[in-house]
Amino acid sequence: MRAIGFGLTLIGWSGPGHYTADNSDWWSLFSAEGPGVCSKPSKEKPNGANFVIAGVDLRHEYPIRDAGEKVAKPSIVIERGDASTGRAQICFKSASESGRFKLIFEEGEVSSAAYLIDGGQSWNGSGKCVTSEKVSPKLATASGLHLGMTADEVEKILGKPCIKSNDSIEYAFDYQYLLPLEERRRLKKNPGTFEPDEPVDWFGTMQIKFRGAKAYYIALLTGDTQ
Repeated sequence: MRAIGFGLTLIGWSGPGHYTADNSDWWSLFSAEGPGVCSKPSKEKPNGANFVIAGVDLRHEYPIRDAGEKVAKPSIVIERGDASTGRAQICFKSASESGRFKLIFEEGEVSSAAYLIDGGQSWNGSGKCVTSEKVSPKLATASGLHLGMTADEVEKILGKPCIKSNDSIEYAFDYQYLLPLEERRRLKKNPGTFEPDEPVDWFGTMQIKFRGAKAYYIALLTGDTQ
């Protein structure tokens, strides 16, 4: 669990940043529209491999910093919104096909997200996407999710979706767990706002959109609270 400050004070990042008040980032799950509302999120523990891509684990504290070390050094961090919609973003593009394929990492106050996108309209900040050899149509999560998949192929990995339409499917989960005993003992030695013996709420969503029956947009969001 982490806190992120906005106004170019992103924790874990020391490079240049730029704030913009627009919502042109149509792909973002942190925007006002956000993902669909799943009435019955799964209470089962999800596969953590769904949230690992290009060696970056969204469950770790600072995926933007990690992506800068494992994917490519970003030229700038773009920040948007405030309060619940506040978000920081970095973008990478493929070296092939004029940067058609994108990999984006995003951090909010208590959650992080990653996006794989094939094409789509530009947005304010898309010109700052950095070229990386790691970005391609073959790039996949550690669980095997990648662009170009059919809905049936996605469901073989993620199971039955919570929301399904002709051109998109969505999954949601809300799983509670206790930290390991040794970790709780360590935290008790340094009292703070976090209560080690209280359960942690691990939540998230996975949204896949299709064009011509093939996935062109994969969004992964996860976070935790207590």
